[in-house]
Amino acid sequence: MEDGYLIVETHPGRSGLVRIRKAKTAPDAPKPGEETGPRACYVGRFNDLSAAQMQVHAKLRRRLVDSETGFYRTDAITAVAAAESLPLRHRLVYLAPGLAGNRDLDRAIAKNLWRHRLADRFWQAVGIAAVILLLSKILFGF
Repeated sequence: MEDGYLIVETHPGRSGLVRIRKAKTAPDAPKPGEETGPRACYVGRFNDLSAAQMQVHAKLRRRLVDSETGFYRTDAITAVAAAESLPLRHRLVYLAPGLAGNRDLDRAIAKNLWRHRLADRFWQAVGIAAVILLLSKILFGF
């Protein structure tokens, strides 16, 4: 279990693509007016960086463009919501000013959290049903 930073980047020359990468050290905050090269729109510090990257990939897997470079065909809001709604211990380090306070981002995070809770409840119900079935088989011989 390694800790580090999960970074969501956009690039002005690659419209519609988002890159998700990990780093051991925090990247420098983008400077105002710097429009060339990749720009970090989200940086989060995770206690288990590999698990975080794997879970973000699982949420965005259908949008994967290049697995070597970590490019996904999605918007920044969807990618940031996928990272921020992970059920792992993390801390928000940087969020781009255009995304801070964005209602679409808040809705996307809430939707991801709701889906996660729904899936948890479903699998808990499956587990409870399995235990009841096992107990009924033991007690009543069904």
